Amino acid sequence: MEKMNGSNWLKAIGIVFGVMVIVGLGIGAFSELGYLEAFRIVFGSVYVLFLPGFILSFVFFPKNKGRVIEHGEDNGIDWIERIALSFALSIAIVPLAVFYLNLVGVKINVLNSFLTIFGICVIGCGLVYWRRK
Repeated sequence: MEKMNGSNWLKAIGIVFGVMVIVGLGIGAFSELGYLEAFRIVFGSVYVLFLPGFILSFVFFPKNKGRVIEHGEDNGIDWIERIALSFALSIAIVPLAVFYLNLVGVKINVLNSFLTIFGICVIGCGLVYWRRK
């Protein structure tokens, strides 16, 4: 698999965003939901079920910089493994974080859940940046 440079990353993000918009339009057109609710479902699902785990997968399994351990195999994980692990990590981390914040006394609502997930993502990005620096 070839290494992705900045231009390829932008293309990949654009393709994923385009697919999400098409799925949202399809849900809005073929269901009783309006387009705004359909987009909220699609983008909210990615935000809750994928993004925190994807960022945390780089914290727990960083990309190696060409290091080879033995027999010519690298010690990193593949993109398919990272994507599957992203869903699993998100499903594990997000409910636990919201649950423990509820035990502390923070009410569960849309804004607090959004901020909790945003905090997980920011802390994860900070750890990835700190580890690579």
